[in-house]
Amino acid sequence: MIKVENISRKHLVMNISIYLKKCFKSMTTDNMTADIELHNWYCGFGKNSKWSYTEIRVDDTQYIVRDKEITDESFVSILNDAIATAKVRAKVVYDTYGDGYWTPKQTLFRRVQVFSKPCKEFIALSKYIDKYGNFTLDDLAVFNVRVCGKRSSWSDSGKYYYLCYNAELCKSILDDIRKNKGSKDILNVSVEETFSHGDDDDYRCAMHMESEWYGERGAKLHYIIKTPKGKVKVDRLK
Repeated sequence: MIKVENISRKHLVMNISIYLKKCFKSMTTDNMTADIELHNWYCGFGKNSKWSYTEIRVDDTQYIVRDKEITDESFVSILNDAIATAKVRAKVVYDTYGDGYWTPKQTLFRRVQVFSKPCKEFIALSKYIDKYGNFTLDDLAVFNVRVCGKRSSWSDSGKYYYLCYNAELCKSILDDIRKNKGSKDILNVSVEETFSHGDDDDYRCAMHMESEWYGERGAKLHYIIKTPKGKVKVDRLK
């Protein structure tokens, strides 16, 4: 393990971007979790605790920052800058708590996901709807993930499934649009968020007891094909 003391923000962004490029080049799966961690260490307990130092681990390098605390919110910003510098497909996963009124807003860093190139079927689909639907479909916009909750709180659980890696579904959607869209028909495309609490009985029970409920959330591709006169020929959410 290499240990580095008091690195500047600029050099931290640069070093993380180099590591993210390394991850992208070595990928053998659709996506991977980058080996990046953040820890803030404190002395004392409760209201009397004082920040001691920040520890950041990137692959086999440990960065120690003693002059100023790097909060989770600041770290998310650093990581987003590193992703932009590296120019790789990646995203920072983090949770937010508090409404800013009754409770203070808080950010909790989780991980950085790095993604490989989309399948050729997705590229064909995105080019088609960009040309005929005047809509830019981002690689990671359409996805699905299971959630696990207790009472009204929940968090993502398990693997994320993205449309951009589902060749069969991408081909099916494109074939469906091409089959139903005439040369003068109008194609409208959007991405709509979805959320399901799963089994209704389990969810109602969890609202009153310390039991868990399981559902799913994500975003689906919504496409509508209309005739020039406005008659809906196709309206699908996939």
